[in-house]
Amino acid sequence: MESHNFERLKAHILPLSVSKVFETARLEWQLVGVEISEEFDQCPCGQDILDHCYIRNRLNRATTYVGNVCINRFVGIDTGNLFEGLKRIQADPSANANDDLIEHAYRMGYLYDEKEYRFLKQTKLKRKLSPAQLNWKQKINRRILNQTIVQRRGAHQSR
Repeated sequence: MESHNFERLKAHILPLSVSKVFETARLEWQLVGVEISEEFDQCPCGQDILDHCYIRNRLNRATTYVGNVCINRFVGIDTGNLFEGLKRIQADPSANANDDLIEHAYRMGYLYDEKEYRFLKQTKLKRKLSPAQLNWKQKINRRILNQTIVQRRGAHQSR
């Protein structure tokens, strides 16, 4: 990350953190949601983004968002495959979710039970499903999309 952009990100995160030392403050944050937007917004570092990563401070409950590049460099969470999985099922609700998306959906409570989690894991590489299995997969994928992706501007105003 360019020094200027990194300094802008630090200037945004530190006032929202308990620690005033960036290397410690970055450990206070956790990923709590993601969004694929149709309109460009700006990451606190200044870069134009469509992929938003919502983070919450574990210590003081402050929330904000950053782009997926900054979440990778800043918090150390690789979201590249997560967004790929979301885009895949957004384009085709019968598509297979990838491991990162399945894990994120499970962690966030978007899957209703262990049975849905196991089903997605077991069918993630299958090309042919029974009509009942395909219907169930589409239903789960739509729920993941509805609970994960908010495609309206203004849904992330808490920074």
